[in-house]
Amino acid sequence: MAYQGTTALFAPGPNPRAPALAWRSDYFCAVDDRVRGGTSHSHTAIVQYPPISRGELVFSGFLDTTTLGGAGFASQASSTAFPVTLTKDDFSGLRLVVRKQPNWSEPSPPPSDGSNPGGGKHPVTSFVFEIKTEEPKRRPDGRRESVIVWEWSFTIPNEGDDVADSNVNMVLTNDDFWVFDSSWDDFKPFYRGRPVDPDTAEEFHPDQVYEWSLMARSNFQAQSGPFALQLHSLAALPVEDQFTASNLRSSSSAAAAVPAENAAEATESWVDEKARHSFRAGSPAQAAPVTTSTAARSNAGEYYGFALFIFATVLWIGWIAWALTPDEMLESIGIAWYPNREWAFLIPAWSLFAVLAVYATFIGLNARNTPELEEISNVTGKSHPHAEDPQSTRTTTETDATLLRNVGPKTDSAQNVYRISIDQEKHLFDDRDKLGESLHDIYDLPPTYVSRQMHLS
Repeated sequence: MAYQGTTALFAPGPNPRAPALAWRSDYFCAVDDRVRGGTSHSHTAIVQYPPISRGELVFSGFLDTTTLGGAGFASQASSTAFPVTLTKDDFSGLRLVVRKQPNWSEPSPPPSDGSNPGGGKHPVTSFVFEIKTEEPKRRPDGRRESVIVWEWSFTIPNEGDDVADSNVNMVLTNDDFWVFDSSWDDFKPFYRGRPVDPDTAEEFHPDQVYEWSLMARSNFQAQSGPFALQLHSLAALPVEDQFTASNLRSSSSAAAAVPAENAAEATESWVDEKARHSFRAGSPAQAAPVTTSTAARSNAGEYYGFALFIFATVLWIGWIAWALTPDEMLESIGIAWYPNREWAFLIPAWSLFAVLAVYATFIGLNARNTPELEEISNVTGKSHPHAEDPQSTRTTTETDATLLRNVGPKTDSAQNVYRISIDQEKHLFDDRDKLGESLHDIYDLPPTYVSRQMHLS
């Protein structure tokens, strides 16, 4: 989702507007309190059904406070670089768009005594967006040392209650989405979950992002239990002198003062044509004036379209006259030479055959270039012990045996990353009910594989 005046960083895939990157679950890895002996857990996934939410990122899990005596956290960290450099001269903060009703709910049986799951006082509604500007060092046991983290906290309001979070942009928030705006001043320094004196911490440099993450924290037993945060998009806010008045967070107070009977006149609706989501924009009176040159450029497409329509109409009439008018009639009006009428039928026939031949050609090329499923060339990545060593003298049998030993569930104790073999994945393309519960990325299938399954199976 790209709002007017903002720069989209991440948005629903597979092909969001540039420069945004598509959300991917493999951009993230779990960093939960299990590294300290806790039992909280988290994961990320991509929504595939229903279509209106397809491509959105779900951050979900369970936050427990009983194991560590009131403390607990569950987070997903990403070292994927933002598509643009977030300099303070060009950008003033971040905008996070969150779906109000997630399409996924974390399964968790409620306690028999009716208390809140996980030992906390309230359900999880507060989340943290973290940015690290320096690379943590590694301990001898492989764990990372703690560094100063810049945190921005936001709270999902409960339906029907007054909005208490000042970061909520009430101008753009609608029935489907919460819109949270932050400035760089909203990011506060923390060290191991405790605030750091800003005078002792170094200056926050958003242009030096090393890692960023989403976190659910217990806040010392204030919240716990299952949680699900469904993110639509993440965007960068420009500095105020580049920002239109309709998107300023300060305009939310002015919008609240507009009488209900004038609300329809004070706002206008616009639609993201790619994602098909409607959002409220600012007042038309606040929009930037349209200059003569801008209006001329906006009408250029109409002129070109009308000229193309006239040209196509004249060409079609001439083609029909050439193909169907008798020779005697053409000679009577003085037309003594014209191309052979056979071409009037041969050209469309050959064109139709050429279109069909293109399909057959591409199917054949895909079949020729697609390796068999049992070939070792289908296996790529760093898991292959000799994938990047062309001088290796190991035999294919030895390599395959080593590879098979590496396939299967594994755990990275430093990051709590669970690797699952393809044999344990369930393909749910034929079951619509199960597809509704599936959160796997399915738009990354190679085109050659799809063509092979569709046309040669």
